Amino acid sequence: MYINVYHTKSHIHGIGVFTPVNLKRGDIIGVSHAYYDGDWYMTTHGYYNHSESPNCIVETKDNINLIIAIVDINAGEELTADYREQPYLEQPEGNWKK
Repeated sequence: MYINVYHTKSHIHGIGVFTPVNLKRGDIIGVSHAYYDGDWYMTTHGYYNHSESPNCIVETKDNINLIIAIVDINAGEELTADYREQPYLEQPEGNWKK
């Protein structure tokens, strides 16, 4: 299943990725990044914000990163992942929200 998402102002930082539908733990939401010719490329789903208490995990399969719900997520909630688990992303600094 591929979930359409939307972007709007985030209470975490700037713009975030939000779900318009209820999601269940284990739902594959979409692709955040794709690896091609030595580089990672971000997709529209890749604009999720960092959280130390995320509701999603990013799992790499066949050169793509899938965003997967790790808890049930209600429609309208922001999708977050722990950037520390993805070393190729900008890493959290002291002033980042947890």
